[in-house]
Amino acid sequence: MKKLLIVVLLLITGCVESDQPFLSSTPDYPKIASWLSQKDQLLASRNPYDLIMTGWVTPEEAEQFREMNPRVTILAGLTVNWVYDNPDWRTFLETLASADGTQRTIEEDMFLRTSDGRCAFGWASDQWGHQEIYAMDPLNKAWVELVLAAYETILEQPQHDGVIVDMLIDVSWCPDIISDEAWVAGIQAILTEIKSMADTRDKLIIFNAGSNFTDIDPYAQYMDGYLMENFLGEWGANYETGLRAAQEEYLIIYAVDTDDTGDYDLQRMRLGLTLSLLNDTTYFSYDFGPRNHGQAWWFPEYNVRLGNPLGPYYEKDNAYWREFEKGTVISSPFTSIKVTFDTEYTDVTTGITSTQFTIEKGDGRIFIAP
Repeated sequence: MKKLLIVVLLLITGCVESDQPFLSSTPDYPKIASWLSQKDQLLASRNPYDLIMTGWVTPEEAEQFREMNPRVTILAGLTVNWVYDNPDWRTFLETLASADGTQRTIEEDMFLRTSDGRCAFGWASDQWGHQEIYAMDPLNKAWVELVLAAYETILEQPQHDGVIVDMLIDVSWCPDIISDEAWVAGIQAILTEIKSMADTRDKLIIFNAGSNFTDIDPYAQYMDGYLMENFLGEWGANYETGLRAAQEEYLIIYAVDTDDTGDYDLQRMRLGLTLSLLNDTTYFSYDFGPRNHGQAWWFPEYNVRLGNPLGPYYEKDNAYWREFEKGTVISSPFTSIKVTFDTEYTDVTTGITSTQFTIEKGDGRIFIAP
């Protein structure tokens, strides 16, 4: 983090122009994303991620990511309503907010407080080595100025194709201090300004919706898309909800994970991945979980290049199918199915070439044409 802070200080007063589009008009399939990316891992992997979402990316890092995938979309950002009580994190936010030459610091009167102290999210954990996350007052003018200045710094950088906003919710963290209505109104006012800044620069705004769009529905007008965290997991949205979400006009990221266990559930991974292939504005990520996002995990299915879709998805045998120039995707959330093709296909997962395959319930497969 200290190295990053030095780089940020050097770069926020000037930057190299980039002619990269903020979102490719002809993305590859599948479209692989990384949420809260661990940049060093991703850069070392040399894997061609399509969407990278993290706190900040330097021009040099962006150049490396674009060498790996010229079509990559890079988003940066952090908070509008909370502070992570970690010294490096706080310094990072204050550095961004002070880039215009006006010193801005996080002060105690910016926090929402009860008689027992600051309003806490409940994130602190000795097991995970995490500090607490505290709610900020969205009506505090100094806090609003600080967070808007940080986002302006991020959006000014040509290497960033847009911003992310994490942990948005439509209810007050401190209902005894600020009502749900006032909380939402305060955040809407902040998002109005961020959207104006992003629109002026033709850049994206992506929110973390938590489990479901309904959690951020009062903020819908301010975003271009949203991430569904812990999708298919212990508290995340289910398959049907994810399928419905893709029918809307938003860019969607299905963020599947291991429920903080580190144990690969490859069926769940493939089910989420194949769901993401049923539509054109959907991305997929798979990592450890909310306690530790952004690993450079890469699976054989990610290496497939399916070409253009030949049409929309359709239902067959209680599963979802979609045809591409170079293969067929089948997503089977509800039942085990037997698949028969007229000609031989290769199952990317197993490497088996045949005309007949079985897909277990809760699994998905990508079949490549000869």
